[in-house]
Amino acid sequence: MTAARLLVVGGYHEEERWHVPRLPRPGEPVAATSFERAPGGKAWHQALAASRSGVPTALIAAIGDDIIDPSGLPARGTARWQVVAGVRTGRATEIGDGKSPTLSVVADGANEHLDGDFIARQTDLLADARVLLVSAQANIDAVAATLELAGERRMLRLFDPGPLPPRLSVREFASTDVLLFDVYEFAHACGRFLNIDVTAQAVTGMGDTTINALARRLCAGTVVVSLDRSCLVSHGVDRRGDDAELYRLPTCGKGDRFKGLLAAALVDSPRFRDALTAACE
Repeated sequence: MTAARLLVVGGYHEEERWHVPRLPRPGEPVAATSFERAPGGKAWHQALAASRSGVPTALIAAIGDDIIDPSGLPARGTARWQVVAGVRTGRATEIGDGKSPTLSVVADGANEHLDGDFIARQTDLLADARVLLVSAQANIDAVAATLELAGERRMLRLFDPGPLPPRLSVREFASTDVLLFDVYEFAHACGRFLNIDVTAQAVTGMGDTTINALARRLCAGTVVVSLDRSCLVSHGVDRRGDDAELYRLPTCGKGDRFKGLLAAALVDSPRFRDALTAACE
């Protein structure tokens, strides 16, 4: 198998999706019109998107000893599972009627037990990969250790901090080359780490210079903020091949598929803007 050039580390969940004619009221059961169960979680979806784009990709994640079937990556993908005895695999449930906002419930399960030592022992994956994409949907100590380990190996490090778990701190931001926010996470981070109370709607209405000033206080590296209809890029000292330190693309990338595609594009792209444009499109 071709050596993985992108390494994805983070959360795995078994996802259950319930489709209902309307969302239930408190205390009222509603019969579902369909039900699906599939592999999921942030890191899973990111690795899947990257692998399907043609970039050899590897995934490291934790599962419980109750797992049903952690399979499904295409031929270019490799998965290394830390099996945690006596702990349930992460679960995620979505209930939607196709009209109202989807109801979601997540239990991290084994993801909270992902071990930095287990990740460090995957020496072949660490040696071959050029880019690392880490999500915070896992044991945050393992996330921090992986970011530092990748830095020692001179890998390009992308960090997806959503949904900003309680133990997330500025140490992870400081060990990151590229920090990926959606507008809600960016607003939350400003409140939590900068003591600036701002809403996502307010961020959307801000000018580029104001958003850039906030981004520069959060992370020394590159910060990408996915807004409603555009992506804003704020570079630090390293412009990563771009001509400008601050710019906005008139297109927007959101979600795990976008992040996986961006990480995959950065494996070979010498210019950050080209990789971001490809991922957004």
